[in-house]
Amino acid sequence: MAGPKGGISKGGSSEFAYQVIRGEIVSLALAPGSDLDEAALVARLGLSRTPLREAVVRLAGEGLVQILPNRGARVAPMGWNDIREHLEAFDLSQRLVTRWAALRRTEGQIAQIESECRGFETAAQKRDSEAMLEINWRFHAAIAACCRNTVIERFYLQLLTTNLRISRLAMTYDCFPTEESYGLHVGNILREHREMVEAIRARDGDRADALGSSHAGLARKRVSECLTQSMLSDMELPLGGVPDSLG
Repeated sequence: MAGPKGGISKGGSSEFAYQVIRGEIVSLALAPGSDLDEAALVARLGLSRTPLREAVVRLAGEGLVQILPNRGARVAPMGWNDIREHLEAFDLSQRLVTRWAALRRTEGQIAQIESECRGFETAAQKRDSEAMLEINWRFHAAIAACCRNTVIERFYLQLLTTNLRISRLAMTYDCFPTEESYGLHVGNILREHREMVEAIRARDGDRADALGSSHAGLARKRVSECLTQSMLSDMELPLGGVPDSLG
């Protein structure tokens, strides 16, 4: 499985368009809910319409783009109700894949999970937010691969990809008001990653389930903190809008 990557050459055409647009969506350079202007993208990327459309269809399958009948395509919205529903679904699916990973993993798979865990720690030490996002995706994707249910795995990976925009708020230093708040949040991520690895290695399904839920809860907590920060500074959140409820 491949997570978000850079350095894709134009020779890939559809792959090139996919990586560029995906990166701009995840980084919020393309705002949630904004229209994808096909003509402008074709001109900017130097591609024909066919590979661009193939990339857009792929992104729609990942939940990052919405294709509108007779209206083209737009970046998937990310209003507060969208976030609330996403986090609810992500909590349940993460609990399930982490539990099944503990019960169904192989020795080779636990080695892969451990490798991604160490890679994330290295990226965190360097405060390399782009690498943190990519390796975090791979870490959780490696866990999902252990659940031995392709339907659940596919659904979870779609949520995991959609979650990249929220993850940016949790792993980018500039999104935090203080050094202490950044260190505390990333420290919690690192601790829970290690505990997940241990629970999966020990085949402790109940512990893995609880950690999956707690880890999803970190995203909910971060969104709430970002809202509070926004209110105090009288500025709009990067994602925009006002929450109905995060509970």
